[in-house]
Amino acid sequence: MEDVRQIAAIANPVIRNLEITYCYSRLAAAFAARSGEGANWCTYATWASRQAGQTIRGEDLLEHLARKLGHGRWLLHPIATLWRRVLRRGLFQRKTRIGRLTAALHTPFDAFESASDAVARGNLKVFEEIGFEFARYLHECPANATAESAPFQGFLDRLRPGDPPEGQRYLRQAFARYDRLQFERDPKARIELAVLANLEVGLHEQTRLQPEIREALDAAYATQEDLGRRALEALFPSATRWWSVVRRPATAVVGAVAAGAQRSASRLAREVITESFMVLSLPGRVLALGTHLTDEYPEALDEPADAELIELLARFEPVEPAPDDCGARDWSDLHQRMHYIVHMFCAFHLSEQVFRPPFSPEQVASFSRGIVPAGEV
Repeated sequence: MEDVRQIAAIANPVIRNLEITYCYSRLAAAFAARSGEGANWCTYATWASRQAGQTIRGEDLLEHLARKLGHGRWLLHPIATLWRRVLRRGLFQRKTRIGRLTAALHTPFDAFESASDAVARGNLKVFEEIGFEFARYLHECPANATAESAPFQGFLDRLRPGDPPEGQRYLRQAFARYDRLQFERDPKARIELAVLANLEVGLHEQTRLQPEIREALDAAYATQEDLGRRALEALFPSATRWWSVVRRPATAVVGAVAAGAQRSASRLAREVITESFMVLSLPGRVLALGTHLTDEYPEALDEPADAELIELLARFEPVEPAPDDCGARDWSDLHQRMHYIVHMFCAFHLSEQVFRPPFSPEQVASFSRGIVPAGEV
């Protein structure tokens, strides 16, 4: 629990994200040692946080260009090396000298800074709440503590009733199911319990993240709106005192060229930011979240028997005979996100890929000293 508090208090969002990702992987391993085979919510949070780190570090544009170049991506190497070096010096961090300069300049690529900030806040928001509750459960509830035990009841009592974003009803239900896993021996029932718990935590998380996701995806448009005003005031500082009947047409005229450039930059920014939200990198595989996930479910989930799992799945799965395409066309839509997450949590529950460590020991040693590791993280 203290580790979670210390990580949440880290001011540098890049280092904090790396520590959050690593902490999730340790929580996932500790939780699995108690609950047994299969993924828990922290397993997936590890890779989602690692993916978020790319946006927080401002590396989305590099990844976008690399995908566009394909086999010619080697041409990007010297630029990528320089860009990563500047990013690691705090390009989008307002507490650094270069970060303050970037914020003051108001470049057409402000959108990337805004997206970085929104994602960093979302990353911290979820970790402070859900990561802390996983750590608290492991700390306060002894292994094999029953649902009726005083420690477990004390744990539940500190979770707020009601629905998210303010209530924690789904977390209460999920931890009750996680606790039951310790005593359930039937393999099918175990998988259904775990998947249901994971989805309940996921639904709570995604509901809480809705404002930050929308803010990050809309960053390109938000930074476009005031460019005409800023361009006019940069050319004519006294414009702030002009009458509105003069200032408005002047803003339109002076800002015409700047707006054209900004529109192009905004379209690129929107494409890059959206693309960064629509992929999830796992070891040896990149999931395209806008495409239907065709991976098969474990046999135990082919025909669920748990009534509450069936009910939750029905909230996000289409009614037959409608085709079941879980690809999320709009990641800002909660229902579309949850439809994809349902498929991913079911398909990858027993997958070896999601249980691998996110970082090498050398990378962990580096960011533990407050240094962003070289290369890809």
